[in-house]
Amino acid sequence: MRRDKKLLVAGSIAGVGLAAGTYVTGSGWIVSLSVVAISLLLTRAVTFLYFERFLAYRTFEDFRSEKIFHECIACGSCCRLRVNLAKDDVERIIEYSKQRGLREIVMEKSRGRYWLKRDSGACCFLARSEDMPRCEIYSIRPMACRLYPLIPAGDGLKADPLCQGFNREKGLTFRQYLRTQEVGAYVRKAIGKI
Repeated sequence: MRRDKKLLVAGSIAGVGLAAGTYVTGSGWIVSLSVVAISLLLTRAVTFLYFERFLAYRTFEDFRSEKIFHECIACGSCCRLRVNLAKDDVERIIEYSKQRGLREIVMEKSRGRYWLKRDSGACCFLARSEDMPRCEIYSIRPMACRLYPLIPAGDGLKADPLCQGFNREKGLTFRQYLRTQEVGAYVRKAIGKI
């Protein structure tokens, strides 16, 4: 189980335990339900702030300063994220779909943005080969896919702290990663000089 989910589960269990304690001490069911609601909200807020604000930016800075490296382990976790498509991504995928004679819908539009369609929580182009995830459009994959584990965040970037490819021993440096994924120009535009 991912670390963020473990923290959410632990916080939820602690909140229910605290609520049970308030009920047993005679505070009543309304107070106990309020304690559960407040503890669930606090647990979710703390988990979000820790993973999405603190740890994501720290992981990015550690990667950028070469304290950690990245080596993709082909786990397919990134293929379960919602992928926002840039205009050139849309054009490449439409052309690919036409060439392959694909008749199913591979993109969705929401609020003026295009997204890769997801089937059962994963990208519609994710295929399994010998129990290994495999991207059917790897050679033309969208910018968001090439960037991962880097994630656009406002005027900059952050990194997915839960990506299993990050480690302290081996893999690509930040600059090597940008070069191999051909995302250097995008990153320079997003964060300035690298």
